[in-house]
Amino acid sequence: MAMGSATGLWEVKECASSKAKFICRQNQDTSLSPEPPAPQPTPSLSGACPSGWKSNSNLRYCYKVFHSSQLEQKLSWLQAHLTCRRHGANLLSISSPEEEHFVLQVLHEAFGESEDEQHWFWIGLNRRNPMDNGSWKWSDGVAFTYQNFGRYYYNVRQCAAADLGTMTWLAMHCDSELDWICKIPRGTVEAEPEESEGSTSPEWVGFQEAEYRLFDHRSTWDQARRICSWFDSSLASVHSAEEEAFLANTLSKMSKAHGDNWWLGLHTYENDGRFHWSDHSVLNYVSWALGRPHPVSRDRRCIHMSANKDWADQKCHSDLPYICKRVNVTGTIPPTPSIPHPPAGCHDGWSSFQHKCFRTFDQSHRLTWSATKLKCETQGGVPAVVSNHLEQAFVTTLLKNASVDLWVGLTSDSKGHFQWAKPGLLSYTNWAPGEPLDNSGPHHNRTPGNCAVMIHGNPQKNTGMWASRACEMESNGFICQRQQDSGLPPAPVLFPASLSTPVELGGVTYRVVEKRLDWIGALHLCESLNGTLAMLKDPYQQAYLTLLINRLHRPAWIGLYNYGGRKFTWLGEEEVTYTNWKYGEPHQTAGCVHMTTTGQWTMNSCDDKLDAAICQMSDDPVLHDWVFPGQCPHSLGEWAWVPFRHNCYAFNLQSLRLQQDARTSCKKVGAELLSILDETENGFVWEHIQSYAEQAHGAWLGISVKGRGLVWTEDTEMSYTNWETHDVAFSVLSPNSCFWIQSNSGLWKPGSCRNRTHGVICKRPRSAETAAVTMDSDHLPTLIVVIVTSLVLLVLIVGILYFYRRRTIGSRGSYEGARYSRTNSNLAEQIEKNILVSDMELNEQAE
Repeated sequence: MAMGSATGLWEVKECASSKAKFICRQNQDTSLSPEPPAPQPTPSLSGACPSGWKSNSNLRYCYKVFHSSQLEQKLSWLQAHLTCRRHGANLLSISSPEEEHFVLQVLHEAFGESEDEQHWFWIGLNRRNPMDNGSWKWSDGVAFTYQNFGRYYYNVRQCAAADLGTMTWLAMHCDSELDWICKIPRGTVEAEPEESEGSTSPEWVGFQEAEYRLFDHRSTWDQARRICSWFDSSLASVHSAEEEAFLANTLSKMSKAHGDNWWLGLHTYENDGRFHWSDHSVLNYVSWALGRPHPVSRDRRCIHMSANKDWADQKCHSDLPYICKRVNVTGTIPPTPSIPHPPAGCHDGWSSFQHKCFRTFDQSHRLTWSATKLKCETQGGVPAVVSNHLEQAFVTTLLKNASVDLWVGLTSDSKGHFQWAKPGLLSYTNWAPGEPLDNSGPHHNRTPGNCAVMIHGNPQKNTGMWASRACEMESNGFICQRQQDSGLPPAPVLFPASLSTPVELGGVTYRVVEKRLDWIGALHLCESLNGTLAMLKDPYQQAYLTLLINRLHRPAWIGLYNYGGRKFTWLGEEEVTYTNWKYGEPHQTAGCVHMTTTGQWTMNSCDDKLDAAICQMSDDPVLHDWVFPGQCPHSLGEWAWVPFRHNCYAFNLQSLRLQQDARTSCKKVGAELLSILDETENGFVWEHIQSYAEQAHGAWLGISVKGRGLVWTEDTEMSYTNWETHDVAFSVLSPNSCFWIQSNSGLWKPGSCRNRTHGVICKRPRSAETAAVTMDSDHLPTLIVVIVTSLVLLVLIVGILYFYRRRTIGSRGSYEGARYSRTNSNLAEQIEKNILVSDMELNEQAE
């Protein structure tokens, strides 16, 4: 069955050679959900928990969180369910708030009390069985008597997950890959997961600070990685010629190993082409076979090695034996205290960042790598050492005008091991797709073999990434670094003290909004500030925003999204030509994108809320799919209307008034005093008033007391509040009580109606027609000025038309062919010329 433009039509293919996805059918009387277990006796409170499982004295079950930072180790709902069963347990079921509270404590112990980004875990709740008519059931058979679904409820999604941040539940697609939580009765012995069939090497073999285990049964790369994870290990990473020689020697001792290739942990992601170790270790060593790796493609590739030490890339769904590795270092080296740096600066031509000075030498300075090293030394420095992603981002901003690739201080020794020319640990790399290549032959018989360049922009999306080149066979530009000079003044800071003010970076103006908003709310708040969510079109913008978000210390929304279509777009309009996805992202086809604190992109549900967004400011209005219908009134005088979602807002915090006067002023312009109906609207209002904190303590809210409660209007109940304190004594409030929102915090307070330290915010729905607001007496002087100016202009225009008409009539006489200068004279000179011509015409008629 074809896809694309011929979707649904049938084609004939060769069965043996063609590959395609497939569709299965089941009779509806066959359950799509695993049968729940038979009823079990109630577990004893005195039963013990298996090792690694947690409980408390009031619970009859034990709990364990299965998680990993690697996408591949996350599972679909059914895979998670089966994994719990292999341990003799079930996916988490929750029968009371007390049980849920304990699970939340377990999660907080593992991940901390608060987390910037949402983290979802599979629970046992599902409705996968069509015979249940869409009703939710727990996979362990527990009665569904307690539920904690959040605001968003999807009828088409069949499996439930819990969020670490709020511990609310959300229906999700069962094929999504998430972490999971298992639950086992007290007194039960945890079962060991069965290993796949096939022989293995003698248990674990040690080398230096790691242990290795070889499995000679064949698996795909993904299944091999998953089996390794059952033993708290990863597919093997290789970081030196000595480690590789140990593995090759171990392989050669196995009877079935000769001629076999064995999976390692090195791989690429689809549409990426950049190599990564699955254990997230640094890529500092390669040992490619001749002619490998294959040219960069969109396909996902995984790496294997042979007993001959040769590495090669292959499609990841091939079946090969594999090697697992676990590091057995039990302690961590305590962090070295940072040495305080006195204020210092850089010489002219050098750029300052993190106590270093950098300088690029471009087209006119092309040298080999060894000559580059000497040149940098004559400048008092060394070839650049890029120690982390922030230095990488800063150096990338220096490449805007580069026209050639630039050497940095990374080089490999005769055995293929990459290290910095300046002594120091290689803990960060930024290899381009397909890199690092080996330019010294399959046996590393040249010294030195490979040196690293930073790509200048061909293709542009790879700007700043690293590539390996033959050190003495090529000439390139280069980047030097040197220490700052304490005798020079420090360079100006890149960012202002407060990120709430606009900042220009690389020719683009950005503004950070630190409010808790979903993606749509962030988009409309940016629009209300004459901007839109940031759109990152090239590595230079990415580099600047990486530095910005590191200064912000929290993730933030950007303008990229996909609502389930074939591709991502910038606000539905702009084609995506550059991406900076976090490894393994995007992990789903629909959602909105935010930037992590390291500058990488990751996908969330568009309904999730983050505490920040990055706006890209613009002089022109931005139109896109989310523009709400209707217009706001023309601004006049001090009433400047700002659109946000379905309403228009006039912010007048310079004029401090009593609450009743504020309400009257709003009514005179066809509006109501401010009402705030949800968190997103509160964030929008606060963003617009916080800069007025010195002029106005806050703005009046249009809250009224009704009986023993509060309402916005007779028709609008208060479903959302944001009180500064939770113990507001509503019982002592009277119909004369007043309320306000604070400029400095966005929180609400009750207060005296006689207070004159609050400004006015009016709110009205958008209208189909744009109209000027009705003016009250306060704006009479402005109105008079406008009317008088209009009358003067009208008289002037009428006078010009009169003289022009007279001249036109006169020109039909003997002066029909006359011409006079039409230079760019001012209005007074033009009128004078018209008068002279008219006088001449009158004289002619008299004669």
